[in-house]
Parts: sequence; structure tokens; C-alpha cells
Amino acid sequence: MNILSIQSQVVYGHVGNSAAMFILQRLGHDVWGIPTTLFSNHLARPSWTGRVLDKDDIVALIDGLAQLGLLDRLDAVVTGYLGDPGNVPVIADLVDQLRQRRPGLLFSCDPVMGDDGELYVKPALADAIATGLISHADIITPNQFELQRLSGIDIHDQASTIAAAQALRQKHGIGTVIATGVLDASTPDEITAIAINDAGIWSASGRRVDVPASGAGDSFAALLIGHYLRHRDLPQALSAAVAGSSAIFAATAAMARDELAIIDSQETWANLPVSKAKRIG
Repeated sequence: MNILSIQSQVVYGHVGNSAAMFILQRLGHDVWGIPTTLFSNHLARPSWTGRVLDKDDIVALIDGLAQLGLLDRLDAVVTGYLGDPGNVPVIADLVDQLRQRRPGLLFSCDPVMGDDGELYVKPALADAIATGLISHADIITPNQFELQRLSGIDIHDQASTIAAAQALRQKHGIGTVIATGVLDASTPDEITAIAINDAGIWSASGRRVDVPASGAGDSFAALLIGHYLRHRDLPQALSAAVAGSSAIFAATAAMARDELAIIDSQETWANLPVSKAKRIG
């Protein structure tokens, strides 16, 4: 499959495209990466250099692909951190145009806004994603904070997570919502992802491993779409994404890394036994 991945990029580390592209390639896909940022490293570190790319940069890169006739070969578009509010309508228009020529095109949107109760993008960017992008998506992968913000529903357990995801699907006509990083007080050692579409509700859990590294959402989204595009089997893809994420986190902790050990753990997450997430609804 040919995938256009539009998200942040760093020279050192594994976040955004610098995490997703290798995962998608290792799972057998051809990936074309458009950076929305170019930084020396993740901004959580003490220092960094680089900049956010604006819409003119993004448009120029898309036009370069169009001039070569490459856009007509795309099977999927995935997005992550978008950097600037002006990039949102560019991507929405691109998806609409591509679907006119390729009706089967899949658009997976990770609505990167914040985490742990904190918005870490410009409010204007968060609003642009909420009002101008997620309604174009076939799949979205919000974490708990993002799901709560997008749905307007307070999330405190699995039932409220499902209610928020259902409300978001109905409001915006999104085919599949996958709530990531779901925590439950009754199982503190586990972290769960819940997928909801017209066919049902599924849940997959892995061992919770806290590591001082960024990029967890980026790597999960890449694992999910990388597996999903193989067979269009959502329960299988959800199980593989959770198991693969757990393998990456475990390797990162074992090696005492402050960047995700995506490369070192590839033989594990790329060769998982086939399993399916548990149906819960």
C-alpha cells in the first residue's frame, strides 16, 4: 500500500514521521512523508532548533507529488501533529480531492492536541482539527484527553469512554473511533484501547509501562493503520497495535532509553502472532 504520512518530523528521536514511517515501512507499506515541522529533536528536551512549516510549504510538497502523478497511486493518508492551523484546510481539501479520484482512499487522523489534562498545541489548531478535519476521517485515534475535548463528555471509566466515542462518531459521521490510553482504576497495571464502528465495539489491553519517552500515540497510530491496511480487519489490527506498543514500551524500559526503542524491538512488533481484540459490544 502507498501511504502519505503528514505529521511532525525530527532529526533525532522517534516522534511523528520519525516514528511512524519506519513502523509502516517495516509492516510492508511504501510511505511518503510530508513534515509539518522540522526540529532537531522533540520539544520536551531542554533545547531544540528548527521550525513549524506553514501551509505554503505543505502545498508546495503536495504539488510536487501531484506533478509526478503520484497522488493517484495513494491508498491512504495519515495525519498526526499538524503544527499550524493553516495546514488543516490544506489537508482536508487534499483528502476530498483524492477521494474524487480514488473512492477507496482511507484517511486516518490522529487528532494531536494534548494529553494528561493539558492542551499542548495552539487553541486555534485544536479548534481547526475539531471543526475542519475529523469529519473527513475514516478512522480517528484520540487519547483520553483528546476524546473528552472533542466529544464534550467527561470521561472517567470505560463506559464514559465508549459514550464519548459514540457521540463523536454520530456528530461527525466518523466511521471508526479508537480511544487510546484508556486507564481503569480496577486494572492499574494495564492500558487499553477501545475501537468502535458500526459493526461493534472491541477492547485490547497491554501491560502498562511508564517510560520517559515521547511518541507513544504516533507509534500506536502507525501500528494500527499498518496492520489494518493489510486485511481491513479492525479487531486484529487493534490487538496488534496494542501488543506492538507494549513491546516497544517494554524494550524502551529494559534499555533505560529516553527515546522509544522502535528499531531495537522491531522483530517483536513486526512478527506478532495473529490475535483479535475482545468484543465488548
